[in-house]
Amino acid sequence: MPGADPTQVRRLYDEHARDLFAYLARRVGRDLAEDVLAETFRVVIESYGSYDQRRGSERMWLYGIATNLVRRHWRTEQRRLLALERMAARELSSIDPLLTLVETAAGRLDAEHDASCVLKAVVALAPEDRDLLILSGWEHLNSTEIGRVLDVPPATVRSRLRRLRAELRTSIRPVSGAIDPSPTGATS
Repeated sequence: MPGADPTQVRRLYDEHARDLFAYLARRVGRDLAEDVLAETFRVVIESYGSYDQRRGSERMWLYGIATNLVRRHWRTEQRRLLALERMAARELSSIDPLLTLVETAAGRLDAEHDASCVLKAVVALAPEDRDLLILSGWEHLNSTEIGRVLDVPPATVRSRLRRLRAELRTSIRPVSGAIDPSPTGATS
């Protein structure tokens, strides 16, 4: 392993592979996640000597490598999200129309429709925005950690997240017929 201490790489793998795999599986699916995780640690082995602790923790460095690799696999991720959206739409059309009279079926239809709307909105995001949203929402990284992964200032992360969330709410609400957020559901 040129440039890498096998003991250190093994320690990094033992400490972080499980979380990285979960992150990658949510981004690209379980099968591809295995390949991307292996590729992440191949990059670690090759670039171990260039790791700089002053730029962030090892965890952030690993997430940065994994995120960059996911960006290369975006076409696969986009196809998966579009397939999920089509599947949600198919589920919606395959349900017996009589079931829509039953409250539980109506709730299921609304949930499937909402899931479809959310997936469409996420697919429409720029790759950088999708990375930001996923690192925040799925990985529960804070703005400082996300900033280190994406190499942007934490304040930029916070403002982009606010903008993204507002854009997603706006783009989803009109299509999904979101319920009035007031406690009674009534308008004032």
